[in-house]
Amino acid sequence: MVKQGTLRLAQVVGKYIIGVFIFILIGSLPVLLRDLEFDVNGYITSIKELAVKIFTLSSLTYDGEHEMLPAIMDRYFYSLKTLSLSFIFAVILAFILSYIIVLFLKNKKDYVLSFIEIVRTVPDIVGIFLLQSLFIWINKAYGVKLVQTVSLGSENQAFLLPLLSLSMPIFLFLTQVIVLKIFEELDKQYIAFAKAKGLSFLYLLNIHVIRNIRHDLLGHLKTIIWMMLSTLVIVEYIFNMDGLMMFNIKHVSIELFVFSCILLFTPFFILYRFIDLRR
Repeated sequence: MVKQGTLRLAQVVGKYIIGVFIFILIGSLPVLLRDLEFDVNGYITSIKELAVKIFTLSSLTYDGEHEMLPAIMDRYFYSLKTLSLSFIFAVILAFILSYIIVLFLKNKKDYVLSFIEIVRTVPDIVGIFLLQSLFIWINKAYGVKLVQTVSLGSENQAFLLPLLSLSMPIFLFLTQVIVLKIFEELDKQYIAFAKAKGLSFLYLLNIHVIRNIRHDLLGHLKTIIWMMLSTLVIVEYIFNMDGLMMFNIKHVSIELFVFSCILLFTPFFILYRFIDLRR
């Protein structure tokens, strides 16, 4: 058991190191194609220097002068908090709407899902812009400031609107998946058998159906995370948030880009490994 545990840990660490090296290889590509010519020696040198800096956490700068770590860690945790809260908010809303559809709109579920699909076709940036414009219009028309529509310094940080903007695509996607999986599960024979035994619909839904679709939902986790990360770039830019993505937009640097990718990769890598372990 000890040997198996040690071997499994070594495999996990090895996969993480490989992932870090992939980011280093990708991040150094601009050096390889410098001035539209292949600079293989410069590319190899860049990989070596960047690998030493990242694995030793020394001499990391975002502009060649200022140290990177003090500048990005607070921004990193700010972006991570925004992602986490948006994900939790989206999951809660998705389950609430899914239960409403299953319990009260069963005969109209196709219309509801079709409407959700139409809404999902609207590009994220357009949806965010329309949402922001709506609250700006309400403020100008009625003099009521419901939310902070853009971040203006540390004392006037936009929070609720970015949260809604980031969670909305995930909320719609998850609602579609949950509803389809629930009705797919309800058509199985064990549900009919359980109903014949007198078990209530809510009991079957909460205890058996949700438990059985849980693994299917976890299978969409990677898709959800990639969707949120891509949307986070737009959200931080539009709302002028002082997060990790916005910092990368303001300071274009290979070191900053690679290290930011590794910072974002690390918690999700741990999460995936934990899920695999539970399975």
